[in-house]
Amino acid sequence: MSSRPKFFVAREQINNNKVTLTGSDVSHIRTVLRLKAGDSIQVISDSDKWLTVRLVEVKTKEVKGEVVASVTINVESPLAVHLGQALTKGNKFDVILRKSVELGVRSITPLMTERCVVKTHRTEVGKKIERWKKIVLESSKQCGRSKIPLVAEDVETLETFCRKNDHQDLKLIFWELEEKKTLKDIKLDVQPRSVAVLIGPEGGFSQAEIENVREYGFQTVGLGPRILRAETAPVVALALLQSRWGDL
Repeated sequence: MSSRPKFFVAREQINNNKVTLTGSDVSHIRTVLRLKAGDSIQVISDSDKWLTVRLVEVKTKEVKGEVVASVTINVESPLAVHLGQALTKGNKFDVILRKSVELGVRSITPLMTERCVVKTHRTEVGKKIERWKKIVLESSKQCGRSKIPLVAEDVETLETFCRKNDHQDLKLIFWELEEKKTLKDIKLDVQPRSVAVLIGPEGGFSQAEIENVREYGFQTVGLGPRILRAETAPVVALALLQSRWGDL
């Protein structure tokens, strides 16, 4: 993978091998990277191709370039993992976002559950979602993703997440009190192409929540004999899923 700076752009910004970058990308190119006409960057736009783009004009409000090469890459997992992650204290949720992107997650939905210590006011949700989207974008660039994982537009309830993901091939809720079944105990006739995953907050899920999601077809699975920290559990769960049905 090239070390050139990477940028995700909308498809309409590429036309006849000409690329136009706007917004925050412009200031990043001009003032942070200090790139000039003749320098090269890498661009991707909702496809499996990284485009090598040579800068032609570097202006105050837009940067123009031309595509000089393209290479097909295959970094997206064949397993689409949709993570429902309960809100956690401090910067733990930020850490979970970054690690989830590295581990190939396809979408992330922040959840408010019974035992969430964090209480998010409606006025704060929009700002948090925007910040989380930026974290996901930056993490996608750093680890060379070809698609930016989706971040839900709102903090959702367990029930909303379950309804929205009812169509996934496999539905799992990782629960520290599940002592009998782990991921290796799940036997499937056909390899799943999509999985909805639920991970709880510091205090875990309540018995009532477990019973509720089971009604939506979610299976409880454990993550071994030790209690994992809230920010460790999703990393382990995603790594195990990618190892079994994905690309690790």
